[in-house]
Amino acid sequence: MMKKKTVTLVASLLCGSIMMATPYWYQAQDEDLTNQLSNIQQQLTNEANKKSEAEKTIGTVYEQLHAIQIELDTATADLKQVQADRIRLDQDITKTEAELKAAQERLQSREKVFYKRVRDIYINGRLSYLDVVVGSKDFSDFANRMEMLKRILQADMELINTIKTEREEIASKKAKLEADRAKVLELEKVAQEKQTIINQKKAERQAVLERAMNDRDTAERAYNELMASSASITAMLQQRAAERAAAAAAASQGGSSGGATTTWVQGTGQLAAPVNAPITSDFGWRIHPIYGTSRLHAGTDFGVDEGTPVHAADGGVVVEAGWISGYGYTVIIDHGNGMSTLYAHNSDVSVSPGQTVSKGQVVSYSGNTGGSTGPHLHFEVRINGEPTDPMGYL
Repeated sequence: MMKKKTVTLVASLLCGSIMMATPYWYQAQDEDLTNQLSNIQQQLTNEANKKSEAEKTIGTVYEQLHAIQIELDTATADLKQVQADRIRLDQDITKTEAELKAAQERLQSREKVFYKRVRDIYINGRLSYLDVVVGSKDFSDFANRMEMLKRILQADMELINTIKTEREEIASKKAKLEADRAKVLELEKVAQEKQTIINQKKAERQAVLERAMNDRDTAERAYNELMASSASITAMLQQRAAERAAAAAAASQGGSSGGATTTWVQGTGQLAAPVNAPITSDFGWRIHPIYGTSRLHAGTDFGVDEGTPVHAADGGVVVEAGWISGYGYTVIIDHGNGMSTLYAHNSDVSVSPGQTVSKGQVVSYSGNTGGSTGPHLHFEVRINGEPTDPMGYL
């Protein structure tokens, strides 16, 4: 009996202790969670600062890359001009060499005739003069014959001198062309070296850009993870407060979920493909090739070589034609009724803002500018500013 009472008393005390300890246990847990939340919020601030610094670096590097791209475009144009000059000079030199060869052949032929005539006259002079004397009717005829021989020799000599002068002028012209070509070759070498240096600068800036993007994305992922942890802890604290406030009754929690409604736009058949090329990346969510995060790919990519003409998908008015951060050289065309198309990562644009373009007109040339991993055309269709799948309209 005594043993039973003792057990009952201990049980009562334990129950009382548990009931009394429960609020303190909750309080300790809440304090721990609150401390965790405070630490996470501090980490959130740190990661947000890291992301902000990385984004500043990205913006700066994009501006530098834009300036470098302009410098590279100028250097490339200079190199093309120098190469064109060299080709023209090569053609002129080839033509001059042919002229020089022809003049040399004429000179050799004429000299051969002249020397043969001189040899006949002077080497066999007696016979020749005898022929002139014997063949002459009188002294006057003899004088006339001698004068004729003299004139023939003089004419031959003048012709030879003329051909020699022509040959010397052509040789001088060739020498000048070759000197000009040597200068152009030096200019071409300098232009190529300049282009190489600029490409190296571009590669260095792109490496910096890639590191900054990685830093930003790392901070962004850490920030998102911390946000998820923060939301989880906040939810736990709210749940505990609700449980304490409604300790006498069973709390029922109801959640309402709302999602974004996607409007699927049917194709109108009014747009034409901007290039005739295979699709290398579709519209939709994907792992971004540069940022490494899951993002909406807002357009369709076509695999084309750099410099491929890009055509307007439909008629409209150009609202943007130039450099856009991330997109590189970009053209945006307003087609009316809330529809616009975008053509990005070009090497050059051939239209200007405010210009009216017709369907199929060349508006740019594909390239690898902006946030791009290789030559291609990024094509977007936007309805009231929001990107939608271009394949629904092509």
